[in-house]
Amino acid sequence: MTRSRFLLGCAFLLAAVPALAQDNQLYEDPADPNASFIRIVSPGETVAVVAGTTFEAVEGGITPFVMVDAGPVSVAVGDTVGDGDIPPSSFYTFVRGTDGALHLLQDKITNSPAQADLVIYNLSDLPTIDLFVPSVDAVAIEDIAPNTSRQVTLKAPLTLDFEVRDGDTVLASLPGIVMRRRAGVTVVFSGTAGAYSAHSTENLYFN
Repeated sequence: MTRSRFLLGCAFLLAAVPALAQDNQLYEDPADPNASFIRIVSPGETVAVVAGTTFEAVEGGITPFVMVDAGPVSVAVGDTVGDGDIPPSSFYTFVRGTDGALHLLQDKITNSPAQADLVIYNLSDLPTIDLFVPSVDAVAIEDIAPNTSRQVTLKAPLTLDFEVRDGDTVLASLPGIVMRRRAGVTVVFSGTAGAYSAHSTENLYFN
């Protein structure tokens, strides 16, 4: 049930998956590698403003990353405004928690040509959750506290089923998540009082 066991299991799975020779052509580099990027994650919201760019059909409450200059930035979703100071060459996400506030979290996105980034956000009222991989009977990411994120970088290409768990209790299932080279996947777990859901999407970039 350890992360090392999970990574070892993924290595065996990867050996059985044929390489996608052209998957590095499916995803262009998002932009200048020295640029910074920000986005909003706010489950249930479809309209958001990120550094002056308005998104009016946000799927799963997850906006694309928007390239910004290092320094002060402002975002808005619903009636909530968030501000932060973004350093250069970085990725940050404003997440709206169950407290209604926007929390600024750093994402360690690599966009590696041989790997895929996987990040999960706990926007629920549960004190901790785990991201579990049934096929290797192991936890991929554990002890994710409310209004925080954790992540892992995996060799790619790879397709996995995931479960969000509280101990041995399965709270949500995410089947067939495709991990691609030079790409990332975001998982958002949200809800309160026993009504929980999870949504996943590939990381997108606004041009």
